[in-house]
Amino acid sequence: MALLARLDRLLRQISYVGFLGASALLLIVGLMGAADVLSTNLLLKPIPGMLELSGSLLAVIVFLGLAEAQARGSNIVIDVATQNMGPGMKRLSGILSLALAGTLMTLVAWQTTRLAINSWSIRETALGALAFPVAPFKSVAAFGAWLAAAEFARQLLRLLGGAEVSIGQKEDRDA
Repeated sequence: MALLARLDRLLRQISYVGFLGASALLLIVGLMGAADVLSTNLLLKPIPGMLELSGSLLAVIVFLGLAEAQARGSNIVIDVATQNMGPGMKRLSGILSLALAGTLMTLVAWQTTRLAINSWSIRETALGALAFPVAPFKSVAAFGAWLAAAEFARQLLRLLGGAEVSIGQKEDRDA
């Protein structure tokens, strides 16, 4: 049981670091966009590669933030079907939804990893004004996807173990 508690805590810490990384990257993308707009409007010359780089970073931001969003219950929850359920049905609903979502996220992570490996093997570069390697972005996105899959598994195991964590319930961590 102590091993599971340590793994639980480790996953939450890695998830939080991923969230902080995604937040920092979001700030960087915003600054890049502002610099590009200023350059385009004041100097009449856009900064080469900003569009491609921003797009690659946005994918990384989304995947790195998924695990923490799930852990905090910050994702969209539609509780029309579950609001009138009793505790047993809510628990069963939570188990089924976490199992399904975890399975789907694992498939996304697997495919994202395959894309990242292929990108490294062919030395893929971005198409556009600035040719930069795409593989590092895909690799970090794949890591974020695996982190999200692990978060779904963590919540499912806690729910199966008797914890009262429900879908959409916020855990105790402030931003």
